[in-house]
Amino acid sequence: MTWTASAGAQTQSMQERLSRYIDQRFGMFIHYNMDTYLAVSQPDAWAENRVDPKTFAPPNVDCHTFTDQWAAAAKSAGMKFGLLTTKHHDGFAIWPSKAIPPSTTPSAYNGAPYTIAQSAVPTMDVVQCYVDSFRAAGLDPNLYFSIWDPNNGVGSQSGHYDNPGPISWTVIEDYVTTQLTELLSNYGDIPLIAFDGYSWLSGHQQVPYQQIHALVRQLQPNAIILDHNGGVPWEVDTEYFEEPLGITAPAGNTTAGSQGQTIATDNQWFWSSTTYRTAQEIAAELVKTEPNYTTFILDCPPNMNGVLDAAVVTALGQVPQYWTPNASRAPLPAQLPKIDIPLTAVSATATSGDAGLAVDGLNDSSKGPRSETLWKSTGALPQSVTIDLGQVYSNIDMLEYLPQRWTGTTNGNVTSYTIYVSTDGSTFTKVTSGTWPASPTYNGLLSPQRTQFAAQSARYVKFEVDAVAGGGTEAVVGEVAVGSSEAATGDGGAVSVEDGGKDTSVEAGNSGGTDATLDSRSEDAPADARAPSVDAVGDSLEAANRDGAASATADATSTGAPDATADARLATLPEGGQGAVLEAGASGDALARSDVVTSDDASSASSPDDASTDDSSSAETPSASQSGCACNVGPSRSAPWGQTALAALSGLALARRRRRHLPPG
Repeated sequence: MTWTASAGAQTQSMQERLSRYIDQRFGMFIHYNMDTYLAVSQPDAWAENRVDPKTFAPPNVDCHTFTDQWAAAAKSAGMKFGLLTTKHHDGFAIWPSKAIPPSTTPSAYNGAPYTIAQSAVPTMDVVQCYVDSFRAAGLDPNLYFSIWDPNNGVGSQSGHYDNPGPISWTVIEDYVTTQLTELLSNYGDIPLIAFDGYSWLSGHQQVPYQQIHALVRQLQPNAIILDHNGGVPWEVDTEYFEEPLGITAPAGNTTAGSQGQTIATDNQWFWSSTTYRTAQEIAAELVKTEPNYTTFILDCPPNMNGVLDAAVVTALGQVPQYWTPNASRAPLPAQLPKIDIPLTAVSATATSGDAGLAVDGLNDSSKGPRSETLWKSTGALPQSVTIDLGQVYSNIDMLEYLPQRWTGTTNGNVTSYTIYVSTDGSTFTKVTSGTWPASPTYNGLLSPQRTQFAAQSARYVKFEVDAVAGGGTEAVVGEVAVGSSEAATGDGGAVSVEDGGKDTSVEAGNSGGTDATLDSRSEDAPADARAPSVDAVGDSLEAANRDGAASATADATSTGAPDATADARLATLPEGGQGAVLEAGASGDALARSDVVTSDDASSASSPDDASTDDSSSAETPSASQSGCACNVGPSRSAPWGQTALAALSGLALARRRRRHLPPG
């Protein structure tokens, strides 16, 4: 099967994109949405129930009138971009979205749309005015989008912001992907997209990050993805630190970061009648973030007239008196290799404990509303979690492990591991083993551990814990993720899908320009599209380990393993797709089970001497002396992609007609 990539070409590596973003140093967060107009009637409004859409009532003028003011104020401060809340948690869209709310929309709303088209200014498109104004000023127009949207059926309002309830991807998929397709297709180049209500609330599994990530890469190949969640870089391009929660970039940080803060002294993101930070205070923030390779995003919320208060404009205009970019700062250091194309687990099993907690995609700060969820093993080591990807994928070459973060201890952190893969869930092949330090900090920042190995084809990936910090036997794991790094897929590429001998591929940002079609087994891929060697990337991981970072052992290549260069840059999407989330969890519904329950025996663990043998390429079938738990399986997804996503990723005519408004120069 052949897919068509029509959204444009990926022209920069991730290192180049992040370097450019970090060099921007300073940008404007713009919280402007329905909450702006509830500052008096509901001063603490945040993810509230729907109100009359006509409550959104800026002056009925050309909205460039106020977006031009935003851009001018940003430029006067030395900012380089904006970040606009196109849709916050209440679900009101400030562009005329045509997406149809799903059937799970609360019955009181009768499935009615909730957009600016139903507001007091029905012909206005704030997103269009914003991108026009910021591009005209030479500034990047970045977009913010809340995944959690209970008023439109994405999660439940009953739990407010600490428990979104079960989410069915099959039900919400068309709505979510249609809105994202509109934003990423109709408004030209979007250098950065920020998600919210995602990894800290709905989780990256209930709303499968693999598919959201693929959609962004297809429609905006050069975009950076940010997840509005603080404290640790997990399945993001740039880490985010939420300063109002007390989370800031650590001294000495070299991981590309973003730090959000409000100009309002009451720390409210949306406008309220309050006082504002001074230019000196803003400059003091920049003095701290700049040397730590963290871009400062200052929220400057417009008022009910759609414009910034005069005090905000004055303070921004004075910032250059107290801070200017430090031109002598060294370039952004080379970033650690990481999963470039994530694969979302459809389920997981474990030899003990609740495996679903290792793949739920929940990643919250200690200051946030959600406690971190941890897989904890019981019994003697080794213990393992086996991830089921739902089908066979090729070019899998990396596993990342997120340790516990907020328990106040490193006891239980994984210090020795073995990775196995399987296509059938029965016969597992060892691909690598290695060790990690007990403390996962990297230049001051808590960081995921990672291991890289020769590219594999697999449906099942088993993460075996052989030893833990503290000398005990209980393994503690925050999250486990697998996928394909740039080394396996080539810059801008993605892993391919193998399903019953068929290979379905979509190219994520081809180098051939727009409307380029690449067959899933093309022999004509350019040589420069092929992957760099695993050894080269392994060297950088080893260097990072010497600095106390994650280590990787690329000591094995499985017999018959696919050539890491063979399918470079081929993208991945299921032929029938991967999709829905089981309605399960707190409600007590029965969890779906993987069709394979993996069992392990201590004898299956490799000794240190194995690294010097060919065991890494031998097939190993674990014995059944330790039975898999019946209660440890995460939610299952098997439904196909929605028609909207398929259309978008196939080259929707809408995407072909994208209006590209490029900044001058």
